[in-house]
Amino acid sequence: MIICHPLKLIFIKTKKVGGTSFEIALSSYCDDGSIITPISPKDEESRRELCYPGPQNHQTQAWPDGNEGTQAFFNHMTAGQIRAAVPQDIWESYTKITIWRDPYDAIISRYYWEGMDKRNIPFDQFVGHFRSVLSENRRIAPLNGPNSPDIFLRYEHLEEDVNALGIDDLWARFSSLSAKGALRPKRGADPATVFAAHPDTADLIEQEAAGEIARFGYARPVATPDPEALKRTTASAPGDMPSGSGAAPDPRPDFIFTLSAGRTGTAWLARFLGENLNIPSVHEPLDLDDYGTRLPSIGHMRHFNTYGMDGPVCEFWEGRLGELQAPYAESNHTLGKCGLIEALVDHGLAPRTTTIILRRNLAKQIASYINRNDFFNITTPWQWYLHPNYRNNILDPSTLTPMGEIGTAIWYALEMEARYAYYKHLYGHQLRFVETTLEEATTADGAARLMQSLGHQRRALLPPKMNASNTNDSTTEALVGEIETLLQRVSFDPEDAAKGFIQRGNRLDVPALPRQSARAGKVAAE
Repeated sequence: MIICHPLKLIFIKTKKVGGTSFEIALSSYCDDGSIITPISPKDEESRRELCYPGPQNHQTQAWPDGNEGTQAFFNHMTAGQIRAAVPQDIWESYTKITIWRDPYDAIISRYYWEGMDKRNIPFDQFVGHFRSVLSENRRIAPLNGPNSPDIFLRYEHLEEDVNALGIDDLWARFSSLSAKGALRPKRGADPATVFAAHPDTADLIEQEAAGEIARFGYARPVATPDPEALKRTTASAPGDMPSGSGAAPDPRPDFIFTLSAGRTGTAWLARFLGENLNIPSVHEPLDLDDYGTRLPSIGHMRHFNTYGMDGPVCEFWEGRLGELQAPYAESNHTLGKCGLIEALVDHGLAPRTTTIILRRNLAKQIASYINRNDFFNITTPWQWYLHPNYRNNILDPSTLTPMGEIGTAIWYALEMEARYAYYKHLYGHQLRFVETTLEEATTADGAARLMQSLGHQRRALLPPKMNASNTNDSTTEALVGEIETLLQRVSFDPEDAAKGFIQRGNRLDVPALPRQSARAGKVAAE
């Protein structure tokens, strides 16, 4: 995105609309105080060759009125996030523009951009399973309301609409660029041909995008289909998309991540995946330069669990996911508490990813936290776990935290159970979740089932235990027994907790709403 002070213009960048080329062209009008967010290294090289200004002021700002800011601006930032980050007078006085594209055409572009054709994923299955991409640009640039842009440049009439802005030479500079192009076949990938093969998908788009279709006068494509294109977009994959929680289009994912509480066997899982799948597999990146870049910092963790997917968190994920190279696995449990699931969906990686929900016997898991004093010093839950004082928690901790460290550890374990249910409920139709436990996965049969869920039939190798706590067995057994007794006294259903949180209008990726009643999200203890 760009805030160009000389033109008094804010560019809100939507997806698959030629936005990067427009951004490069628009940056040529920016002064030293304008805000320009980074784009891909290849596109930055193109911008440098043109001698246009590159990324600047996207982390610290000096506003025209003399005030300074430390807001984080990033690629594909939503209009609402921009509005919250800029001074009110700039939002109100600057012209907000974006680019809009016929949804029938845009979804085809997204299909080829994600490489679904190369993986033999039929077009209709891609759209049906990942229909959230149809509303993605409406989330970035709402069609109506206080965050709606002033001007929508129509992708189909860009020359006319860009020239109507009255900015000298902008169309010439823009039209000479072609960033991120040439992924779509020249023949047989036009909307008329594709939707002749997939009329039900056209019905779905007509329903999902009714508002923008009516506003911009888009029409359902109609034409005689190209027989070769019919074969390309309807060819069956080796196996149909599996049903159930978040069916992924390919049983062998490009990326594997973990949603887990920690002290659940994530170090063991990283080694298991690396040795059995023969792919790069990381537990927790702990090199000096990884903190804040590959591993969320305390600031990132606190921001997400207080404000949701705000500027610093989104900027972290821009860099983190931008460096991924398939195949890759990572069992770092902090990611799932810092917007991993939201980021995978927002960055279009959900179709290529499987997320393993890894659990452990709950009493033993909680005992491990207690034995290590994990909730004694506040910096440990800030960096590695969750804190009961965060605004964006699903469970009200007030009935458990008076019990001290053991109560806080129980609250955290139950909060994570509620978050597993929350993510499956909200994102299960977009992202494939595979569930296992440490106790199951470390057996021959359980490991074989886990391998099969990842698309592999061969016999699994079982690594030895890792990161086991060095505590007296009798002491641990007594503590586990005490925790089991406490858990039996707690009335808790993770599904009910997650659904109640959602039904009250809450989401983890936005700032928390005030709790609506004293019992909202509360754990009942007998």
